[in-house]
Amino acid sequence: MSTQGLATRILLCAMLLVAWLPAQARIDPLKRCTMTLSPGMIDYGQLTRAQGISRPFVPGQGPGLARGPGLIRPSGMALPAHTLFLNLVCPQPINLTMLFHAPSRDPSTFDLGGAGFYTLRVHDVRVDEQPVDIGLVTVPGEPPSTIAEVLEWVPEHAWVPMRAGMQVPGSRLSAQIDVQAWVTTDLASVRDAQAWEAEGIIDAEDARQFVALGQRAQAMPSACTPRLSPASLDLGTVPRSSLHPDFGTGLPRRTVQLQLNCSGPALLAVKLLDNRAGADAAGWAAGVPDPGRFAITPREGGVAGIYVLSFGAAIADGKLMQVVQGSGERASSWAVHPEGSPLQRFDAQSTVYGFAQPGHAVPAAVDNLSASLQVDVQLAPASTLEDGDEILLDGSVTIEIVYL
Repeated sequence: MSTQGLATRILLCAMLLVAWLPAQARIDPLKRCTMTLSPGMIDYGQLTRAQGISRPFVPGQGPGLARGPGLIRPSGMALPAHTLFLNLVCPQPINLTMLFHAPSRDPSTFDLGGAGFYTLRVHDVRVDEQPVDIGLVTVPGEPPSTIAEVLEWVPEHAWVPMRAGMQVPGSRLSAQIDVQAWVTTDLASVRDAQAWEAEGIIDAEDARQFVALGQRAQAMPSACTPRLSPASLDLGTVPRSSLHPDFGTGLPRRTVQLQLNCSGPALLAVKLLDNRAGADAAGWAAGVPDPGRFAITPREGGVAGIYVLSFGAAIADGKLMQVVQGSGERASSWAVHPEGSPLQRFDAQSTVYGFAQPGHAVPAAVDNLSASLQVDVQLAPASTLEDGDEILLDGSVTIEIVYL
């Protein structure tokens, strides 16, 4: 081999080496795509029924977009909508098929941690800074079943950028995603603190990138505060000479006002607890069955009288209500309580009292309630009382809220 021939081969090899190295750098697999989602977590905070928004929902068309017959209205409430911003940047153009992996509730919605469901709507998609349409596909690579500027992203479907009926590859993609969630759990029936979480993954398969979309919400039972006005009744001084020697003596009816103020609509009832024992020993009480007697006791012991409680008018949130009664703190059946009838001690019959709309026998959720509570007192016959110049009488009842 000549010296000239060798030099030519060496020079040729050097030229090939120089030409090959830059090509290797342009397809360096370490230069990967990056994808971001903002925000990646939606926190709806603590929910109350008052946050509910009445909006129609039509599967496949998105919340509030459709008009006309056939609207499906969820039994729960709509949560505030959120818009997410999705961005994908790659070092070179790629296929921009986007998938979403998350538990579904039905063919049109995704599951919101068992509390309800949510929908996704994609719009304002741009590839390499240019606006594009969106194609909905069931299998990546197949022709889209739907092409539009705004698209519902439903379970088991992917979407791809489209222009003039053709899929558009690119190195930069941006999109906005509206998230609308519904809670179908009855918040008024929540008895214990609840927390719901849901997570889905947005997957740009060819970019080998994914981002998580998280959602969370919590609910607390509505807290209610009871108040009696007045909180105590002064019966004054009753001369012994005014008492019947052998029968109970009735005093004029008193009325107190029961008010229930809640942090939100609450499904509730009340029970009455006698803080003074011995009412069942008042056999002289005319026409009052034992479960309806509340005791008045003297300091010396025994029973010096009884009182009977009954509900008058009850108004909740500006509406007239009727009193209903059930048995036990978790009553499963209810009946209308006759107006003006004696209320029973919980320790006697485990009876609780709720407030229902007229014509209904099941308690309704209330936010603010005002009910008159009538108090009828009977003092014991004079012959049963201890001798003395003065007898101090004392009665006490606790009205306790029961959350249903």
